[in-house]
Amino acid sequence: MSAPGQYNSPPPPAGQQPAPGQYPPQQGYPPQQGYPPQQGYPPQQGYPPQQGYPPQQGYPPQQGYPPQQGYPPQQGYPPQQGYPPQQQQGYGYPPQQQGYPPQQGYPPQQGYPPAPAAGGYPPQQGYPPQQGYPPQQGYPPAPAAGGYPPQQGYPPQQGYPPQQGYPPAPAAGGYPPAPAAGGYPPAPVGVAPVGAAPVGVAPVGVAPVGVAAVPAVQFALVRVCAITHDLKRDAENLRRAMKGIGTDEHTLIEILGNRNWEERAGIIREYSVFIGRDLVKDIKSETSGNFKLTLVALLTDPAQYDADNIYNAMKGAGTNEHCLQEILITRSNAQKMRINQIFNSDHHKSLKHWVSSETSGDFKRLCEELLEPRDESMIVDVAGAMRDVDTLYYAGEGRVGTDEKTFINIFTRRNFLQLREIARLYPTMHKRHTLQKAIESEFSGDIRSGLQAILYFATDSFGYFASIIHKSIAGVGTNDDKLIRNIIYCQSFLTLIKQYYLANYGKTLHHAIANDCSGDYKKLLLEIVGA
Repeated sequence: MSAPGQYNSPPPPAGQQPAPGQYPPQQGYPPQQGYPPQQGYPPQQGYPPQQGYPPQQGYPPQQGYPPQQGYPPQQGYPPQQGYPPQQQQGYGYPPQQQGYPPQQGYPPQQGYPPAPAAGGYPPQQGYPPQQGYPPQQGYPPAPAAGGYPPQQGYPPQQGYPPQQGYPPAPAAGGYPPAPAAGGYPPAPVGVAPVGAAPVGVAPVGVAPVGVAAVPAVQFALVRVCAITHDLKRDAENLRRAMKGIGTDEHTLIEILGNRNWEERAGIIREYSVFIGRDLVKDIKSETSGNFKLTLVALLTDPAQYDADNIYNAMKGAGTNEHCLQEILITRSNAQKMRINQIFNSDHHKSLKHWVSSETSGDFKRLCEELLEPRDESMIVDVAGAMRDVDTLYYAGEGRVGTDEKTFINIFTRRNFLQLREIARLYPTMHKRHTLQKAIESEFSGDIRSGLQAILYFATDSFGYFASIIHKSIAGVGTNDDKLIRNIIYCQSFLTLIKQYYLANYGKTLHHAIANDCSGDYKKLLLEIVGA
């Protein structure tokens, strides 16, 4: 820095390079004396980034005019012109050449276009990792163009079928909670036999090691169906079939045997509004036997029908454990919640209270846990499945005695695709036999039957229902309650049930019902099942 006396010397002649220290600041660029940067040396003329006085030509910031004294960033070079206040060394390197990354002060939404030069996910296009990718938001049926890059391993179009019940993001490495909306998604997901190739659905957030995406497969889930018939006309024809002397059973069979629940519920409303009568009461007064039971079941709200079946399974002496496990295992969280509400309203006690009072031991604990929400995310965590395999082994075959609580907890909390993966991995890790075999050797009675039913439904849901229907008509006599209950519940996916029935039992379901039932009852069931 020059001595004070040197500030009185005149400036050098025009065109002559000044010697270091001889160009006084108060005459060149003192903002306080009338030469503000925007007037005396405007950025576009005196010191533009590409034309100004580069440090190597006599005005190095560190010698003659330190940036913090001579050229305060807030006056001479505002940040919006390419010189961020916090970076003084950038005079000669404009942002458009070096590409300041968002984390250095130029977020993509302000200084850079949506597509960053270095790749990545700008906030306005992608899904920032810190938001956790909730399934209901991050995996829509029709993902936006670009989706998720292959290097992250979970493209929405592969791992997630159109389903609406994905849960919020789980903690890393854990199992996600049940979805907020409840219930299985309308579109079925997932079925494959045990021992098939591993099923892998991408987890929410950070994908754990060993998780891969696979195409969606089908699962035995009830779906909402469309209304395709004239419901008012159906109501008028039903009234005409029951009016006067005698009943036209053929009309009742033709209409009610070919309508889904959404249509049947509409017919009940139309019958009440335009005919002014109660359709269910008219059916009960005009029909009898199993034919009447089936018609009434068709006209009963599915949740109400399930609640009635559970009550009938527990009332009086003894308990129908098979009916309990069929309903509690195969119904979704939303369905079970609705059943519990109806049961509590009709009988003034919670369903859990009734189940606890009518069952005992390990089966009681199993039923109580089945009443609690299950993970319905349909996410498969292979690493988690391997841990569960070890846990199940050392709770059963790997110890003296059996830890029933551990089996119950895993079988009632994991989603069904996760249970299928556990069953696939079990024989590859311990004793070289199936998880089904382990359950048979470690349990007995109702708890064994319940755990086997859960495993069967998880690994082959359509085969599970085909097996129940087969048992209801096989052998001497027919379990009509079981047959009616499952034929009606499976109506929306009976086409696949019939395929599994033929493959497993060597005859069509239509043929089996025709040989075991009779009268109008048989005709109605065959109308529901179809050819």
